Amino acid sequence: MLNKAVKAALLGFVALSATACATKDTYMGAEKEKSYEAELNVKRLTEVNNNDDYFELRRDNTIFVFTDAKSYKTWLSTNEIPLLVTKFRVGPNGEKGKFQLIKNETKAMETSVGYKGASQKMYEGVLEGVAKDFFGFVYLETSNTYTVFDNWNALKAFKASATAEGFTASNGPMGAKVVYAGASTEPAELAAKFAKLHDGK
Repeated sequence: MLNKAVKAALLGFVALSATACATKDTYMGAEKEKSYEAELNVKRLTEVNNNDDYFELRRDNTIFVFTDAKSYKTWLSTNEIPLLVTKFRVGPNGEKGKFQLIKNETKAMETSVGYKGASQKMYEGVLEGVAKDFFGFVYLETSNTYTVFDNWNALKAFKASATAEGFTASNGPMGAKVVYAGASTEPAELAAKFAKLHDGK
């Protein structure tokens, strides 16, 4: 027979194990794990697809498209796009398109025939923008207006109609108007993103 000390130790171990098992597999723990995995998968897909930003500018009979903020800012300061592909007669009025690329996209183009970068795929509607934390704008030279979005579907609809209602400011780059689509007052977070992207230009 086991002495009292050994029995007490064994009973304590069993109780501790039962508590640990119950804690480990609780419903809330499983839900948090599931949510974390979902967010991680979205982040991985965004990094692969490069589809959380979209900047389209229609000017000089050219449509410029960026999905990388760093490349866009480089273009603003140097008038050069570090990596790009040019396509002719892609716009609704026969404009040529200049689509920014990131380094891994240029490598993929070397090995995959017909490969397109994120900027071109998003412009063509082949790749959707992310559902959460999306940021983008479309600039039209004809009206000297930036229309800014935090929703890909709204931006896509604007590209088809060229009309959008929202809060309008007159402090855009080079005196351009800035319309924050769907907003009745200036959306602080979106306005801050837009201002940071242009650094007061």
